[in-house]
Amino acid sequence: MIIVGLIACLAWMTRIYQRRIEPAIGTNATRRLSWIGGGTLIFIVLCLLESRAGLKSNIITALSTATLVLLACVAGHWLAGHLKRPSEFIPIGVAVALSDIFSVVSGPTRTFAANISDYYREGMTGAAPLVDFFLVKMPMSGNDYFMPVFGITDWVVVALLSAGALRFRMNDNLFSLAGSTRAQNKSRAFFPVAGIGLIISIVAARSMHLYLPALPFIVIGFLGVMAAKYPAVRKLRPDEIRAMILVSALIGSFMVVFAFMKI
Repeated sequence: MIIVGLIACLAWMTRIYQRRIEPAIGTNATRRLSWIGGGTLIFIVLCLLESRAGLKSNIITALSTATLVLLACVAGHWLAGHLKRPSEFIPIGVAVALSDIFSVVSGPTRTFAANISDYYREGMTGAAPLVDFFLVKMPMSGNDYFMPVFGITDWVVVALLSAGALRFRMNDNLFSLAGSTRAQNKSRAFFPVAGIGLIISIVAARSMHLYLPALPFIVIGFLGVMAAKYPAVRKLRPDEIRAMILVSALIGSFMVVFAFMKI
């Protein structure tokens, strides 16, 4: 329940961004770059306070997490601006899900996960691994400090999918899915459908004591609901199908090559 509540807070922050900040940015590249630059500067300062000055504070960690989520929202909505058709959700989802699986099984995420596990298992002594600064951390029972829960790229994809749904006037709010496909989302409570997959991945990983790729859960949850409710999501064009097959083949080839390299 703690994880659900905390991710609900991130969803609330994302909703505020969608309603208040993103409309002000719009298609103005200068404004968007200013937000990215300002957020990045704040994030770097907070990281330096922790890594160089040795200030391990939950307040600094909370501010770092909030800044990461803001940057994820800016990036996700920027990427969503390039979507042309709702059916593009499927090839994009397949690409990010397979990439995440590859990264966890054979790629850099596997090494990052091992380094992070060692760092926290040893009581956070010494310098934190670089990847630690790009993890969303939350307060967990039994721990004095905020603990990493998922990588910021996971929330970039959540923001991207939610922004894409908004772009195509689709309702991805869990609290109002039962409404008409043409009805505007007027519910004050907001939780993106993609966030359900993230919660499931976190709970599954913690239950099995494994590091699981979150993006496949996020993508399956989002596409499963949105494709069922909106036929436009299912109307793939031939070029989208070809792109999906090509990406799948490439990532599959990389996984096979890396597997043979380890033998």
